[in-house]
Amino acid sequence: MPLISQVGRKQRSIRITLLLITGVLWLGVGIHLFPVYFSFISSIKSYWELERIPLTLWPKEPTLYPYLVIFRSDVYAGYPGFIPGWVYVKNSFILCGGVMALQIPITALAAYSVSKLHTPLPSRFLFLFFISTMLIPYEISMIPLFLLLKNFPFASKSIPNIPFTNIPFPHHNFLNTYWAVIFPALFNGFNFLLLKGHFDSIPDSLINAARLDGASEVGIFSRIVLPLSKPIFAVVAYFTFSATWNQFMWPLIVLNKEKLKPLSVFLYQLQGYLTDVGAPLAWEKLKPLGWNAIMAISIVQSIPVFIAFIIFREQLMKGIKLRGFK
Repeated sequence: MPLISQVGRKQRSIRITLLLITGVLWLGVGIHLFPVYFSFISSIKSYWELERIPLTLWPKEPTLYPYLVIFRSDVYAGYPGFIPGWVYVKNSFILCGGVMALQIPITALAAYSVSKLHTPLPSRFLFLFFISTMLIPYEISMIPLFLLLKNFPFASKSIPNIPFTNIPFPHHNFLNTYWAVIFPALFNGFNFLLLKGHFDSIPDSLINAARLDGASEVGIFSRIVLPLSKPIFAVVAYFTFSATWNQFMWPLIVLNKEKLKPLSVFLYQLQGYLTDVGAPLAWEKLKPLGWNAIMAISIVQSIPVFIAFIIFREQLMKGIKLRGFK
């Protein structure tokens, strides 16, 4: 239903107001999209054209050379510190897949158990326990979390010995593995709030009727709750994917092996190299790479998040309506 009816739009003052509002909105859209447009045209410019002043709004000789060189394997032979860009993309997808495969089921089961399985007092205690994870700043938990992953299951700098012996307790180092990024993300307090709020809206009579028919709790969750919760799961899946895909600080700390780093860390490293050295990457003397490579990686970095939004768009809109108009 339109904000102003068709009859009301015939008045001149209202038409002028609508035109002004529409113009301001389109101006905001243009301002928002211009950085994306500028990044794209910069990524298809040559190094020499990108360094030219004044800047052009469209390349005179568009080229996909920055994209091709970043993902080619043969051009990195003379640069031992660099590996092809597709390795970083693969690592980002592995991390996103691992986090989504574990975090969403664990968080969903925790939210369902608090919402439907416990009596009020234990439910309230567990609810406060789970959301308390959101009250701890990430910067504070980084050091104990790092020590925990280094000396699992001991969050300490040194490993204690078995009583009355000089033998240290068994432990395992998860640093420089994919698990160092996946394990800390096994539970998310914000997604827990979203899922619990939706599970609370499912009638208890529906679940109790299934229990009377002999359905198990696993069967109720998989056959009744999940089909009714597709929109909210789409919201949670999109938030989880985008957050993991764009994660930077934690992978930079726990992943020192170049072959394990995600694309976000590679973008930072390449930018730092160009800033420190102050010279282009001369894989080919006549076709060097500079900030056009940074822009190309930025575009590649943003494409999966955009595709994920397109895939989950319909369910995302339903999930937003469910949470917004409850």
